[in-house]
Amino acid sequence: MGYEDDLLNIIRTYDVPVDPAALSSALEDEGQRELLFEWVKSHLTPDTLLTKDELNSYQLLKRNGKADDLVAAADLSAVHALNDQEICDAIEELNRSTSAINKQTEALVQQQDALSRLISSSGTAVDARSNLEIKQIHKWESDRQALNTAVELLLQSLDYRVSELEQQNTASRDEVVSIVDSVLHTDDKLLSSLQKLGWELDAEDTEETESVTKLREICARLIKYTVECIRTKLDRVFLESLGSAQKPIQTDEDTAGEDIAAQQEELEELYAEVLPVAQMSVEQQCLEPSLRSLSAKNSNSAGRSSEALEYIIDCLEFLLDRIKRVSARVSTFKEHELVASSVVATAKTELSTPVSSRPSRRGTANSSTSPARRPRSLIMDGIVTPTTPRVTAGGTKTKGFSSGGTAYSSPVDHLLSELAVFLPVSDDPSKSTAQAQASFLSAALAHRARKSAEVSRNVQSAFESSVSSCLSDARTAVQLIRDSVLAESSFAEVYLVDPGIEASIGVLAQEVHKVASRLESVDREAAVLVKGRNVKREEIVNRWGRKAT
Repeated sequence: MGYEDDLLNIIRTYDVPVDPAALSSALEDEGQRELLFEWVKSHLTPDTLLTKDELNSYQLLKRNGKADDLVAAADLSAVHALNDQEICDAIEELNRSTSAINKQTEALVQQQDALSRLISSSGTAVDARSNLEIKQIHKWESDRQALNTAVELLLQSLDYRVSELEQQNTASRDEVVSIVDSVLHTDDKLLSSLQKLGWELDAEDTEETESVTKLREICARLIKYTVECIRTKLDRVFLESLGSAQKPIQTDEDTAGEDIAAQQEELEELYAEVLPVAQMSVEQQCLEPSLRSLSAKNSNSAGRSSEALEYIIDCLEFLLDRIKRVSARVSTFKEHELVASSVVATAKTELSTPVSSRPSRRGTANSSTSPARRPRSLIMDGIVTPTTPRVTAGGTKTKGFSSGGTAYSSPVDHLLSELAVFLPVSDDPSKSTAQAQASFLSAALAHRARKSAEVSRNVQSAFESSVSSCLSDARTAVQLIRDSVLAESSFAEVYLVDPGIEASIGVLAQEVHKVASRLESVDREAAVLVKGRNVKREEIVNRWGRKAT
């Protein structure tokens, strides 16, 4: 592929004519392809061939006659001798140039003949054009009258459509107001029910906390009294045992003293075990059942509160979504209403604009002049320039329009007629009207551009004011809803925008976490109480608990 690319670049650079079939056959053979590439690199070089730019420069010098002067001024003896192939190539190039020049000459001859024929027929064409213009003037008058009639009908239809559009806007506005009112009433009812549900939610009960505190204090006092009672019983039993032991005859005082010391040590050990045993007994009989009952009650209350909060959040999300959709629909209706009002105002302005009319044409001296019917014009702000045909001394109507005055005589005239722009006509044929017509068209273009810019600015301003009003109303509605729903909330302040919703969810998560931690702590205390029992404590509890009861 490298040989082929280099070869194609060389051929394109020097514009070498080659036979595609011969070149393809030569490139198919590997040996011939290498030889061909070496030959091309050796012979098709800047020293032997001219590039396209050099060839164009040489042809330009030749056309200007400077090539011979340069050859005469140059020393041909110092010029490198050309081979036969180069001479043949130069001859072929000259032949191609000659044939191109001949073709161009023939084309120029044909153009000259056509121009001669055109000049010879110009006189006849001028007369025929004058007759055609007169016919076109009469035809244009009839077409203008028909156009005036059509314009009258269109104006009546436009007036009817404008009144119908106003009625539709009024009816649609009332319907939208009623729909929005019903939607808002429904939302108010739902918000009221949510507010009542929020009031019914169970907050943290301070009385319950105080009751738990009092219960723990009572249990502590009960433990204290139980310990004192048990110690008193132990002392009484110990004293009774000492009294009964002194009645028999003492045979061995040392043995009796050791027994008393052992009993006293056992009594001291019992003193140390009385407090934890009494504490476990009271907690098992009184405190634990109360805490379990309270935990079950709190669990049920927390579950109901969580379900109620989830329901409230879902309802608020539904209300926000519906408010957004209603706001979008109302905004779209407002935009349509503003556009319709703008169109109606523009149509009324155009209908109330004084119509311009063309002055009646002056006829011959013997013909009676009758006022022409004043047609309405569809052009805005009266950009219609009347034209009046001139009348000669003999009473014959001459050309009363400029080159663009005849109806549909050219594409430009047809376009101007479609745009309802009529060029001014000068009564003096010696004066050129091209500059005046250009100035008139420039002024008309500038006026319509200003009109379009004003309409665009008015529409943009109306749209921005409508959007600002809708956004302000939406913000006010959201603020009112937030104040109504969250006025009696027992949690922290909640906002009905994204950061506020996240904050409320965080607060609810903290409350649920607190309740869960409390339940876990109660479960851990119960497990510790259950697992911390031993056999000795069970025996003491069973023994002294039955006696205490």
